[in-house]
Amino acid sequence: MKKGFKFLIVIGIMLLTLTGCTKSKAYTFKVDTGDKIKVELNITDGYDLSSSLPFTISKEGNELSQGTFITIDSYDEYVSAAKTSSLAKVIEEKSNNNIEYIFYSYNSSEYNYIIKVKDSKTGILLGNPHTQEEAEKCFKLLTFSLEK
Repeated sequence: MKKGFKFLIVIGIMLLTLTGCTKSKAYTFKVDTGDKIKVELNITDGYDLSSSLPFTISKEGNELSQGTFITIDSYDEYVSAAKTSSLAKVIEEKSNNNIEYIFYSYNSSEYNYIIKVKDSKTGILLGNPHTQEEAEKCFKLLTFSLEK
């Protein structure tokens, strides 16, 4: 009987410890396009995601990137501008299961993503005024999805 009770206490403590180990933070935003977009950030390295708009990614209280929602028409305009502006340099253009995106630098001082959430009417602008490496790190920690 004593062994069983001790075992239950150990299991209980382990479960309480594990529930405190959150690996991500997510918010679902109802945007002007009518879509509900879930933004999720991996927070294991001390990053944080705000619930306000524009949403921000920060670390140790320092704002690193800021995101805002746009329409698909605006998405197309931003992509066109990034590809044709003499001040912009496209770094990467890709897609995966949930998003299409273009990553570019503007005037060698801003590093921005223009993101289209697949199967939605919503795009996202994600800007970082610091470094290319920092912008890429923040972006890689994020996932975006259309909620039904």
